[in-house]
This record gives sequence, C-alpha cells and structure tokens, in this order.
Amino acid sequence: MNLFLMGNIQHLSYLTSDHCPLLLNTESTNAFTGSKRFHFEAWWTMEESIEQESSTRPLMEKLEGLQVSLKELARTNKRKNEGLKRRLTNELETLLERERDDETMARIFETKIHLNMEINKDEMYWEQKAKANWL
Repeated sequence: MNLFLMGNIQHLSYLTSDHCPLLLNTESTNAFTGSKRFHFEAWWTMEESIEQESSTRPLMEKLEGLQVSLKELARTNKRKNEGLKRRLTNELETLLERERDDETMARIFETKIHLNMEINKDEMYWEQKAKANWL
C-alpha cells in the first residue's frame, strides 16, 4: 500500500546562529491511500460515457472524485470491452460471408468503424504504457 502524506514546514526562530532551524510536521489529515499511483489514461478521452461535473465542491474534492470515477470507469470498461473486439470481429466475418446488399454493406461499414475505434483505444493504451511513440 502506498501512502502519500502532505505535511508542513515551519521556520523556527534563531538567536546566535546564521542557520534557520526547520520543524517538519509530517502528520496530516489529507492522507491518500491506494494500491497504485493514479495515471490518466489517454484512451479515456475516447469514451462516450464520461460526464461533466458541475458542483460547487472544492477543487481537491472534485479531483479526488474524478480520480475515483475514472478508475471505476476503466475497471468497468475493461471488463465490458474484453469480449467486444472478439464479438465485433465475429460479426464482421459473418457479415462478409453474406450476400452483399445495401443493408449488409451499411452494417459492414458500421462494424468496421466500431472495431477500428476499439483497436485505436487499445493502441493508445499500450503506447502510453510503453511510453513510446513508435508503436
């Protein structure tokens, strides 16, 4: 478990020395706990389910709420999207085997777009994880 504490520093008075003693207080009521450091995932910007919050809460509370919401969104979407690419690929293969009429061609086009969006999200995720631009 990582624990990040914010404290304060106090300059103490000095009489005979030219050095200023410091008092470090590491106790804080603002303790952030969690199993991992929070990292913003670029692919989250491609999700349609992100909602905007307009409340009068303090900025730090909003940011903490956003962090919790984004982590939950990532966890939920990861489970939901695990089989989505597989399902879209199977659907595309089925559509490509059918006779080509206007409705089938429209569904093929729509499925390809949806599949490409999911592939782009995966590529963006792995590019960010690898911290490389050549992927």
